[in-house]
Parts: sequence; C-alpha cells; structure tokens
Amino acid sequence: MGVFKKEIQVNCPIEGKVYPLEYCPDEVFSKGMTGEGVVIFPTGNRVVAPIDGKINFIFSSKHAIVLKGQGIDFLIHVGLDTNQLNGDGFKIFVDPDQVVKQGDILLTFDSEILKKHRCIDATPFVFTNLNRKNITVNRYGMVNLNEPFIIVERG
Repeated sequence: MGVFKKEIQVNCPIEGKVYPLEYCPDEVFSKGMTGEGVVIFPTGNRVVAPIDGKINFIFSSKHAIVLKGQGIDFLIHVGLDTNQLNGDGFKIFVDPDQVVKQGDILLTFDSEILKKHRCIDATPFVFTNLNRKNITVNRYGMVNLNEPFIIVERG
C-alpha cells in the first residue's frame, strides 16, 4: 500500500479558460454525473499529465484519457462529440499502464479538425473517485499549461 500526501497539487492539463463544470455544454458533465471537476475551453492543443501517475485507460477514439495517481482518478475529455472523429485530429503519446510524470505530454489535437466537424472544444477535466476527498479550484479564467490550479485534500 502506497503512502499518499494529505494535499495533492494538480496542474492544468491544457492551456485555456477554466470554468466551473456547470458551464460545460454537455449535461452528463455539467450535472456531475461523471464526477466533480472543471471545464476548460482550450487555447492550446497539448494535453499533459496533471500529476504523477499511471495511464489507466485511453479511449479508442483518442479524445479522452483516464489517469490514476495518488489514489485519484482523472478523466480528461478533449472536446464534446469528438468521439465521432474516430481519432482523426488526435495524436496519443502514451500507452495504457504507462507511468507518467506531471507535465509529460499525453496527447495533442488539431483544433481546426474539431471546428471542421462542428465539435465543441469544451474539455471536461473530472475527478471520478473523490470519496472522502475535497477539491479546491485556485484558478479560474485563463490558466497556463501545467500551472497549479487545483488542490485535492484527503478527508
């Protein structure tokens, strides 16, 4: 059994404007059905690991990754309706079960392809297993890639 820190600093996985999850145009996310978190409207096209961890799952359409680290699972879901692109416009830089360090590149995407296919670029960043943990978002608005923006506290 690993030793977990009481507080975990989470860095922003993608450069963009950060809003409460309620601002996500997809109700599955905005109503918290997948967990708590934020929605990021990207200004960049690189997605990096927000903490040290392990790649738990990569969607076959390459638009979303589940990362596990320090007892927390994260879903990074780039865009809405992007699963319909079947990977077009996405490049994955990691493999399932790969160990990653905070800031390691996970994927890139072509925002022009998303626009061409009328996909919404909203990127939900969701904590899927916050049992007995609280999150505090320290930064809303414009946040840089890999900049600290959330603290997770264990209960």
